Amino acid sequence: MLDVGSQASLENSHIRPSLGRFGVLVTSSDRARDIFEIVFQNADRTWRDCDWPRFVGFTTKHPDIYGFKAVATKGPSDWRQEVGDYLDALPDEIEYVLRIDEDALFMSTVDGSKLNAVADLMVRGNLAYVRLVPVTRNLAGRVVEYFRYKLAKRPLRLISTAEPYYSSVELAIWKRSYLRSLLRQPGTIWEFEHMVSNESHFAVWKSVVEQHQIVTRGKWNRSAARLLARQGLTLANSKREFQTLGSWLRWLRERLSFELAGFLSFRIRRRFHKISRQ
Repeated sequence: MLDVGSQASLENSHIRPSLGRFGVLVTSSDRARDIFEIVFQNADRTWRDCDWPRFVGFTTKHPDIYGFKAVATKGPSDWRQEVGDYLDALPDEIEYVLRIDEDALFMSTVDGSKLNAVADLMVRGNLAYVRLVPVTRNLAGRVVEYFRYKLAKRPLRLISTAEPYYSSVELAIWKRSYLRSLLRQPGTIWEFEHMVSNESHFAVWKSVVEQHQIVTRGKWNRSAARLLARQGLTLANSKREFQTLGSWLRWLRERLSFELAGFLSFRIRRRFHKISRQ
């Protein structure tokens, strides 16, 4: 089986079909610009091995920063319209985007060869969506996924349309036109993640990058300062609040419940039409 890692080792043996067609887009806003300015301070080091052009979106016009070209919305709006405006502002040659949240802290240098390998697979297969993290599973599910990976003959994992978070906004590469079409539909960001379309979605079997989301509901996670310190970054000048102990305990309880029951509750609610697939 040819996985993403071995595919990357073949990269230099041929002209990359994805060359010049992929870009990185951090979808931020003026509301969260302070998060971006802290989390992405070391971007020049983190992204030095990736030749994809980098962009960051804010609500209003701002100067370029940390190697990212800044783009802006047409005006204040909701999440869907803002991200759509960022996509519209990208150069025409960018056909695919690696969409990232502004609180994604990368813990190691991004391996450009692995990203290029995924990009080449997308171009050759005309794929619209590839998640760069494996599908989410509890402990028992991760055992099943391990054997699925060992028996698989595909370099990417096909995501079932019954999968929760079929259109997850986790780290993923999107065909630009496809993402734009989904954003034109109504609904919240949470509803967006559960959208199911006629396009096949895929995920990698193993994480391509090492990163942590360090903001929850607009507040720094309790581990944010420690994780930032590992990258030589600090929250010393931040005025943003931290996640409360009660919020962290609720997250921990939810995490423990997930390890026991997985997505059972979600599947029951979807079966009884409590969750729309749009």
